[in-house]
Amino acid sequence: MPNALASPDAFTLRPGVVMPAWPFVTDPTAVEALAASMVVAGRAQKWSGLRAAEDRVLQATLLAFARSGQAPDLHQLSIATDMDDVLVASVLHALRFRDLVVLDACGTAVTAAYPFCSWATGHRVRLGEQATVHSLCAIDALGTGAMLGCETVIRSTCHGCGAPIRIETRDQGHMLGHVAPDAAVVWSGVNYADGCAATSGCTSKVFFCSDEHLTANQKSANLDGAGFRLSMDAALQVGKALFVPMLAGLASQAGGDGS
Repeated sequence: MPNALASPDAFTLRPGVVMPAWPFVTDPTAVEALAASMVVAGRAQKWSGLRAAEDRVLQATLLAFARSGQAPDLHQLSIATDMDDVLVASVLHALRFRDLVVLDACGTAVTAAYPFCSWATGHRVRLGEQATVHSLCAIDALGTGAMLGCETVIRSTCHGCGAPIRIETRDQGHMLGHVAPDAAVVWSGVNYADGCAATSGCTSKVFFCSDEHLTANQKSANLDGAGFRLSMDAALQVGKALFVPMLAGLASQAGGDGS
């Protein structure tokens, strides 16, 4: 199993924080799925070595989504980061280039920051007793609780038949609680296009109520391209490895000047 920076797919997100967090991943298929998704999206090249200002804006964006369930506007981010609007706007474009946020057509407003988005995807995550947020995909939904250190309730549907799927996490989002139906699985598609996972790879990381419905969708060509069938626990491992590092190590960092 890959371990920390011994893996060719691992890199330093910020000082002292390695991405992805391979120690969370023990399932062999989860290892393959995570490694494939990192390579196809060029994550090591795009996400490594975040600058101080990028870190501050990214953190503020993720926490704003978590507090309200809505995307923050430029003024809210300016207040949260103690940076002027012009600098925040510039940093957001840098984060967009890294594919860490998605901006609107005008390039002036945040519409998504992995794992959150402002549009309905069919995956909704209740964060403890607080906000309910839209999540970009099944893996993102599962990793949200561990990233924020809270228990979650995920409501989604089977990609095959539309039947409701409900997943509860416990132990600050690190463990599965109740899963209904208990045969539910995740398909982790591997594809990437136009420099944006939100509109490509995320659309093929979905829940199924059973292996039978996953297999039926594969045979009917409703699932295009390569991918991995993951148990719910394996998918949670991938989610934790991707998203726990997103907010890790930030509290101990100095504010920085954007350099």
